[in-house]
Order: sequence, then structure tokens, then C-alpha cells
Amino acid sequence: MMRAVEVIARHPRWGGALVLLCAALAAAMAAYWSIGTREREYQARLEISLQRHALKAMSLTLDGKLMGAISMLGLVSPPIKQESDGRTSANSADVLALLASAAQAFDAQAVFVVNRQGVVSSSWDDSGKPSTGLQISFRPYFQTAVRGSDNVYAAISLSRDERTLYFAAPVYPGATRGGAPIGAVVARTGIDRIDRLLAAMPGTALLLSPQGVVFASNRSEWQGQLAVAPTQQQMEKIRATRQFGNLFERHMPDVLPFVTGTGITSVHGRRYAMASAPVDWNDPAGEWQLVLLEDLTHAISPARTIRDAAAAAAVILCIGLLLLRMLRVRLTQRQASCQLEQMAKDQALRAERRMQLAELALRMQQTDSAAVAVSVFLDECHRLFGALQGVVYCVDTDGTQLCLAGAYAGTQPPSCIAIGHGLLGQCARERQPRLLEAEQGNPWHIHSGLGQAAPAALLLVPVLLQSRLLGVMELALPQRPDPSMLEQATAMAELLAINLGVSRRAAASDVPNKEEVCDVC
Repeated sequence: MMRAVEVIARHPRWGGALVLLCAALAAAMAAYWSIGTREREYQARLEISLQRHALKAMSLTLDGKLMGAISMLGLVSPPIKQESDGRTSANSADVLALLASAAQAFDAQAVFVVNRQGVVSSSWDDSGKPSTGLQISFRPYFQTAVRGSDNVYAAISLSRDERTLYFAAPVYPGATRGGAPIGAVVARTGIDRIDRLLAAMPGTALLLSPQGVVFASNRSEWQGQLAVAPTQQQMEKIRATRQFGNLFERHMPDVLPFVTGTGITSVHGRRYAMASAPVDWNDPAGEWQLVLLEDLTHAISPARTIRDAAAAAAVILCIGLLLLRMLRVRLTQRQASCQLEQMAKDQALRAERRMQLAELALRMQQTDSAAVAVSVFLDECHRLFGALQGVVYCVDTDGTQLCLAGAYAGTQPPSCIAIGHGLLGQCARERQPRLLEAEQGNPWHIHSGLGQAAPAALLLVPVLLQSRLLGVMELALPQRPDPSMLEQATAMAELLAINLGVSRRAAASDVPNKEEVCDVC
């Protein structure tokens, strides 16, 4: 994680691209959240609106004035009670007057009385064709009424081939709602009041029967369709009720292009908010459902979605840029801290090296000969660098050969090497340090009483005193030296050159007949 943060801080373009990506993701999430929130708000408002319309549907039907009128007739009218109980003849003038008055007052197509045997005893019909004498005991609305419940039954009339509502109320033997009903008062109306209610509702409204049949809708092409694809057995049961007339006699019904319920749905690629509410008409088949759909395409403004997305993107962009700036500041502080720490380490290392050089210089100054100084020098190389072997050669008086001045852990190195011959001779001629890294299968091996080992590198350094070649040193190292080790080895070679120069001057002062004398060659 820290590595990723450091990479972002070191590469502003990558950081900027990441911030832009985060801003784009935030905009997309904000747009999705904004749309979802407003869809839920719209859904909640739609459900509240549908509840009001469901109550309105109940007030027009089961809780309406027409139902109240026929219910009162069955409860308090003696002529209707007597006719239902068979104590008077059918189609009495008093009963017909009551039925006509109720029908005309509440816009009913027909009102009739059904006796306890399920036969229409008296009827008033605006068509002039009364239903007196018809046996309707098998009708669900009559069966529900004689069980003591007011009910509304929607069906397609076989005689008129139109959608119809049947309002049925029980006729009680006494003046209270007690005892077994002795008949029923039934009113028949058209579906106009329900159609007007659906037409006044916003969006698309449907009235579903308990069997899932769209009985009424303000979208005509959906009327007569089913909410769920039926099985053959279910279709036979629907046809057997004759509730829907001949609607499904010749063909299988179409199915709605969505699943009814409550929530967000898709219809032909468009999103709709959908709500459903029960309409309890005491239908023995179950509750009816009022379903309302509202197209969300135009209900939800794109401008607000864009505004929410832009606001989220702007916030994330500002936060991202601030974080990038903080990361860069922290990176700068960290780099400065690392630089200070490295400077402190370098200073401590340089101080340690100076201390090592001072100790070496002191030890070499306390020697009484160049040979001892060379031995001290090689011991210090082993201690500081871990040198496995080491040799020091000095230039002879003629300046043509290198003579062995000292060795550390050596196995009989050659006593003299011509300048320009071999690696040491070439280093003396070029007067430049040389580093030779050992490769697999190299010919160099370090031998001891316990075995042998191959060095990782050979370091050859000329011993120079003010550009004057005094000798060459060679070290066999167990690891490849780093630049600081090379610098320290060169500084130590300079100390060795100073001590060798002092020894030569001392030797020359003791032998005045010779211009140059090397007391170690």
C-alpha cells in the first residue's frame, strides 16, 4: 500500500489520472444513487396516491350509496322481507316502487329481489325486460349475500356482453342483522364508475380480478389480458365460472408484459414505478387488485441527475487533488528526511574512515622500517576489507621492476615483476586502479590449512607519491568492493606512499654515495 502511495506521489500524471477515474466513478455512483433515490421517492408517492384511489373505489362500490340503499331495503323493508320469505306474491306494487326508486336514485340498470330459493321474485330493469323468475342461486354474489355479507361481484353479462357490477345485500327476517338471511336484494350497474376512476388516475391503471384477469384499465390494449401465463387447468377453471362471458372461449388470453406487484419494473424497455392495493369486495374468489404504473422516463429530470453527478465528481476531484498535494508534500518531507539521514550516515562514515586512516598513519609512523610499515598496511587491509590475501611491490632503483615488499597470507608470490608484465606490471605502467571481478571457473584460489576458496574480486592500486610511482598493491577480496571501499583503499595507498617516501629519504641520507635507495627491495 505504501509503495503504491509513493508511486502515485512520484508520478503526478498517474495520480491525476487516478483522481479523474475516482471522480468519474463517484459521478456514476452519484447518478445511480440520485436516480434510485428519486425513484424510491416517486414509488412512495405513487403508493400513497394508489391507496387514496383504492379507498375511492371502495367508496364507489362496497362502501357507496347504492350498496347502502339496497342494504337498508333488505334490513328494514317489510314488503321485501315478506316477498323473500314467500308470504306475498311476486312483483308486488310496493316492492317494485321501492326497487325503481333505488335504481333511479343511484343510477342502477336494474334492481331485483331474490327469495331464499334463489329465484328472482321481483325486478325492475331500465331495459323494460325484468328478470323475474330467473334461477340465480348458483351466482357467487347471491351465495355470499345469503351468508350474511354485502358484496360486489364484477362479471361480463352474458345477455348484454358488457362488463357489469352486481351489488348484493342480504335480506334479514328481523329489523337487525341477526339470524339467517332469507333472500337478497341485488342491483346491477355498468362499469362506468370504475372506468371513470381509472381514467382520472395518473399513469396506467388496471383492475385485476382474483384470477389475474385485467377486468378494467385505462389502457385498452391490456384489458382482458392475464397477469400470469395460465395453465390449461387454470383456463378451464376460469371458463367454467362464466364470470368473463365469452372472452376466453375461443382463444388463450395474452399476458401482461410485466409482473404485477409493487416496485420498479420495466415495460418494453422503459422503467415504471408500480404500486398495487387490494380492493376487498367480499368476492369468494379472493381480493381484487388495483395496480398503478407511472412512466419514470419523464418523471425523473436528467438535469437533476447530472447536477448530482457533477457535484459528486467535483467533491471527489477536490479531495483527490488535496490528497495528491498532501502526498507530494509528505514525499518531499520524506525525501528531505532521507537525505538528511543519508548525509548524517555519510558524515559518520567519513569520520570513521578518517579515524581509521589516522590510526593507520599513527601505526605506520611508529614503525622503524618500510617492511614493517608494509606489514602493518596489509594487516589493516585484512581488518577493514576482509582481504583474503594481499601483496605490496615497490619499484626498484632502476625503475624497471617491481620488487616484493610484503605479503599477507601469500603462498610464495614472485619476488620481482617487470613493469608492464602481468596485471601488477600493467597497473604500475598505467598508474590507474584496476578491479577484476571473479567469474565462475576463475583461476584464482585462496589456499589454507582447512581448504581453499575463490575470491570475489581482485583490487590493484598503484602506490603514488605526488604522481611518482613507488609501488603497487594487490588485494584478494571476498566480495565486490563498493565505491566507498575503493576510495578508502586509495587513501590508504597514499598513506603507504608517504611512509615509503619517508623511508627512502631516510635511507638516502644514510648512504650519500647513492642517489636513491630502497631498503625493502
